[in-house]
Amino acid sequence: MAAEVRQGQARAGTRKRRARRDDPHLRKLTEALKENLGKSTNDPDVDAVHDTRTGTRRIEAALEAMLRESGSLAGDVEDELSKAVRGWERLLKTIRRAAAPVRDLDVQRKLLKTLVPVVEAEINIPVNEPESGMADQIGKLDDAMKAEREHNAAALRKNAAKWAAKLDGQYEAVATAKRPAGRRCRPDAAATALDAFARLADHMRQLDTGNLHDFRKGAKKARYMAEAGGDDERAGMVAKALKRLQDEIGDWHDWLMLAEEANKYLDVDGAKLTAEIERMRDVHFEMAIKMEQKMRGRLIGEGLAGALRRRVQRSAAGAQQKGQKSIESA
Repeated sequence: MAAEVRQGQARAGTRKRRARRDDPHLRKLTEALKENLGKSTNDPDVDAVHDTRTGTRRIEAALEAMLRESGSLAGDVEDELSKAVRGWERLLKTIRRAAAPVRDLDVQRKLLKTLVPVVEAEINIPVNEPESGMADQIGKLDDAMKAEREHNAAALRKNAAKWAAKLDGQYEAVATAKRPAGRRCRPDAAATALDAFARLADHMRQLDTGNLHDFRKGAKKARYMAEAGGDDERAGMVAKALKRLQDEIGDWHDWLMLAEEANKYLDVDGAKLTAEIERMRDVHFEMAIKMEQKMRGRLIGEGLAGALRRRVQRSAAGAQQKGQKSIESA
């Protein structure tokens, strides 16, 4: 009887710990990813695939912020929480690898459709005239990418339900994982995001076509950390700045990948179309680099200013507390 009572108390204690560690933001992201994977089981349409890939990134950002808040990234040996997080991240990476090529082709096909007026203006060839061949080349490229998209979507359609069924277990593993002992700090979404961006900028000081996309992925993760701040004004400001940076680099990367598709599927008859796509790719690369330089300075400056404000506030609070103790002991 006593053993049963102890077991019941242990189960009750576990339930209480789970309730204390439940993260509404992370739970919301998990449910959204499950929903979009469910949609992808039958019809991986444009919106469901986009939200699936974005959902994996948002969850990863929330998990990294959780690790930093708990202090799990401070030690050399993985603790229970970090092991649970890494297990979830492996699943998220698998999902994203299936969704990414489908989403990329959706974006590129949309981009291709906007190219007709650009071709008319820049090359001065009337695309609606049969002798130009431009309309045929655009159609040929779009058909090829559509077929490639359907092929890539098959893996997502096949496995989406299986992946969705694993998400609750991954959430519970993180929610019930033992946290490292020690002082906990109250999460500050803006500070967490700015710190993540500062580390990214320090790691990638010189950007080129080889690492700019990876830089964008890091900036996107920092943006999602900032967005976890909800209505916090400073976090919102940081998120908007990071989104501007992310979008500018994303535009370049979309043109880069469209150029790769054009070189893959078009022959000599598509040379003029390919050349125009490559020109747009180069234009957007220059725009992305200028935006990165602008936002790097702004965001790192904001991070340093925020750190200084926090130090001043802590010093003021410490002085006030010390003065209060002196008064009480007088």
